[in-house]
Amino acid sequence: MTTLDLERRLSSTVEIDLCAGCRALWFDRYEDIQLSPSATLKLFGIISERSAAAAGPLPARLRCPRCGSELTHTHDLQRSTRFQYWRCADGHGRLMTFVDFLRAKDFVRPLSPQQLAELRNNVQTINCSNCAAPIDLTRDSICRHCGSAISMLDLKQMTRTIEQLQAAAEGRTAGSSPGAGSRSDGLEPRDIDALVLALKAERNDSHLSLIETGLRLVGDFLRRSL
Repeated sequence: MTTLDLERRLSSTVEIDLCAGCRALWFDRYEDIQLSPSATLKLFGIISERSAAAAGPLPARLRCPRCGSELTHTHDLQRSTRFQYWRCADGHGRLMTFVDFLRAKDFVRPLSPQQLAELRNNVQTINCSNCAAPIDLTRDSICRHCGSAISMLDLKQMTRTIEQLQAAAEGRTAGSSPGAGSRSDGLEPRDIDALVLALKAERNDSHLSLIETGLRLVGDFLRRSL
């Protein structure tokens, strides 16, 4: 793991540990809610950049980097979105994959029947965002390997949050800068349209999932707006 020094709310810094190979983050206790707006933006940028490479599998047994005890696999719920993490029983912190971090922040949701139908009309196969196994869209709406529903990144909510974080980092109200309309509205008219277009443009990339494709679009948005 490598250490990231990120700005903490009010004062000082937060040290976040990142494993680029597994695309996972280690948060000491409460660190994930102590990040400043600029630190959260930086973390979004890192996640979008690192998602361009295929992730390696997590080890079968994970240990706490603070005390060495084996981590406990834990399932949780954010509204209607399920996510998972591995926690230290002694309260030192938790390990989360990039995708589950986004699920916990409520940026990931399953496709509606209409979105799934539109995706099927344009794309035959998509990789599972949870386990990376291929999903044949002509016959399946869930992953046969791990049972996960096909999910996508909520681009509108993600870019809206980025604009709010940028405003907070600059000490202004969202939308108050000169000419600041809803820049997220300019990303694409509908999330599924943007994802389908991106998938078609990068169809030779064998490991792409809908969430990874969405992260690439978010990364482009961050680079344009920062």
